[in-house]
Amino acid sequence: MNTDLPLLSVFNNGIDNTITRWCTPSIHPSVPRVRGIYENDISVSYHSLGNPSMDNGIFHQANVLAAKAYGAQHTLFSVNGSTGSNFMVLRALKNQLGNMKMLAQRNVHKSISVATEDYHIDVEYLDPHYEDTLQIFVPNTIEEILEGLRVTHANVLLITNPTYEGLSMDLTALVKAVRAFKNDVIIYIDEAWGAHFPFSDRMPTCAMKAGADICVQSTHKQGCGLQQTSMIHWNDGRIDISWLKDSYKSLMTTSPSFHLLASLDGSRYFMEKEGAEVIGKLVDLAAAFRQRVNNSGFLRGKVMAIQAEDLTQNFCAQTDATKVLVHLHGFSGMELAKKLEDYYKIIVEKYEANNILFIMTFQNTKVDVERTVMAIETEIAKMLPESLHFPKFPARIEKRMSSFVAKTKEKDTVRIEDSVGRVVAEDVVPYPPGIPLLVKGEVIHQEHVAYLEQLRKTKDLLTVIITDESVNTINVVKE
Repeated sequence: MNTDLPLLSVFNNGIDNTITRWCTPSIHPSVPRVRGIYENDISVSYHSLGNPSMDNGIFHQANVLAAKAYGAQHTLFSVNGSTGSNFMVLRALKNQLGNMKMLAQRNVHKSISVATEDYHIDVEYLDPHYEDTLQIFVPNTIEEILEGLRVTHANVLLITNPTYEGLSMDLTALVKAVRAFKNDVIIYIDEAWGAHFPFSDRMPTCAMKAGADICVQSTHKQGCGLQQTSMIHWNDGRIDISWLKDSYKSLMTTSPSFHLLASLDGSRYFMEKEGAEVIGKLVDLAAAFRQRVNNSGFLRGKVMAIQAEDLTQNFCAQTDATKVLVHLHGFSGMELAKKLEDYYKIIVEKYEANNILFIMTFQNTKVDVERTVMAIETEIAKMLPESLHFPKFPARIEKRMSSFVAKTKEKDTVRIEDSVGRVVAEDVVPYPPGIPLLVKGEVIHQEHVAYLEQLRKTKDLLTVIITDESVNTINVVKE
């Protein structure tokens, strides 16, 4: 690495085909590509091209084509990922509704929790389902969601679907049930992990096809887009287009990368033409990966690739079968993932205490499967089993005040064991499962304290997003 050019030298010389990537972005080698990154760079000063913030010119043409391809009535391209898109949508909904109350599942992205604080949106969370053995979030049932709407009188329903691991609820049935319960509820889907869903019947039903009002997708994840690229799709009826476009103009940079926007156009074109075929190949590759792991005599009793059918049968209505969740029995997922990266340049999407998540990307081949499984076999043989005991994730939620109110209050810092009964003044998010244990404004109970105390004993295997990284103290609202 050139120490005078640490970023440039690594990206020009260190990111190459010697790396096996089971992680985003998933970009097919045949996707139409932007040429001449430096030579073609241009700004909105080239007026005849149009202006992306104003949704006109060639940018509007691209948006119209994307809306048709993704099954929506309207689409906007975004260059700050689903993070920026979520801010745009939530700002628009708050301005449209004024008195906005949102019901959400607990597995929200941080952009949702931050935007709701900034825009003073009142959020009620459904009690989470957490599968302790596999350490994954499981979607709530339709009945639980309807009961949540009945109790909270929410006028917006936010569903994060699919989950990181690819678990999906039956969105068509959900939309139908919500419409029958209360027709004017706005159904908003954070579909960050489902940009490829519209193009294959081997994938879960996408938000727009299911009849949702609006959704956000991270095209850069599994939809052939470059990092940062995202799309907002919506249908007429419940979404005020003037407020959405106002948010888009207000929060979109005035100097967007035309290269990123153009890559979205290329992604749309490729997925529309070739999506069904190439996604089918990913599903088949994932099946081969699972079979290779589960048939390995070296890994039997130690490592297991979870079958997509088992997830569907036990936890959800549909599953993204391009993802492979590998579960380790008595071994550290974090340790194994680090060895794969350090010794073999194999990059996984996510690792946890006992799990590793592999995403089949458009770049992967059967050679990658064999190389990766052989590396796992080699390293597992060297690793010592560990006795890992993780506490049950507390599902109790008692909201004392809104997060945006708690954010403005004076704060105290107290020892974890002395915090029972206090109102938390910071979000506390353990990974796994990557969902909030506590959100600003909620009451800390004994089960939360016991959970955090247990996490301290396994801190090398988990990460806790909290101000005090030692997990000895916590910020609370001053009494």
